[in-house]
Amino acid sequence: MDGTTTAARDSLPPTARRTRKLRRGPLTRTQILDAALKLFSEKGFARTSVRDIAQAAGITDAAIYYHFESKRDLLEALIEERGFTSAIEGLERAEMHELTIGPLEAISGIAASALALMYANRDLMKVLLVQAIAEDPVAMEEYRMLVTRWTRAEARMLKHYMDRGALSSDDADELAKQLVMTVVGAFADCMMSPAEPPADGAVPPDLTRHIEIAMRHIVNGIAV
Repeated sequence: MDGTTTAARDSLPPTARRTRKLRRGPLTRTQILDAALKLFSEKGFARTSVRDIAQAAGITDAAIYYHFESKRDLLEALIEERGFTSAIEGLERAEMHELTIGPLEAISGIAASALALMYANRDLMKVLLVQAIAEDPVAMEEYRMLVTRWTRAEARMLKHYMDRGALSSDDADELAKQLVMTVVGAFADCMMSPAEPPADGAVPPDLTRHIEIAMRHIVNGIAV
């Protein structure tokens, strides 16, 4: 109870009552997502139940189902609300005719942005990578969907440069896969390093440098 009587609540204007409800809604949703991510990371996706998440968030099972249809819906919400979905959609919607920078700058920019997003969401990436490796079907499907969309979007951009004669390769799909796997692989290797992450939360300089050099070597090898 919040200390407000039913009569007092009913006396509030409708807009005030809605505002109070809306203020509780996003907070509860955030509590649920934070608790779910922590448990997915610690126990694994399959071994975490909705009841576990409810107890960790300090709410009822019903409150979770009010916001999310299923445990998978929770994972998908984390992927979306952590910025992965919008980042990929932005790459997919990019207007190629408005692209004025060269292939090295474009490819390096995508790699740097992807790396920054993954590093800022290391907890979620841990869930996706570790659980996918453990052959959890939901994690495998969600990880594969993200990688596939990223690869296709990057291949679309590469084809643009190939059509313009800026790149000599004729296999945009394979090249895009190599570029994506270079970033994902470097990130995963960094996560298995015993080194302490930077205090400011930024991508470690060594990892940034590694990706910059890798992108430059790949692109310079096929640049016209």
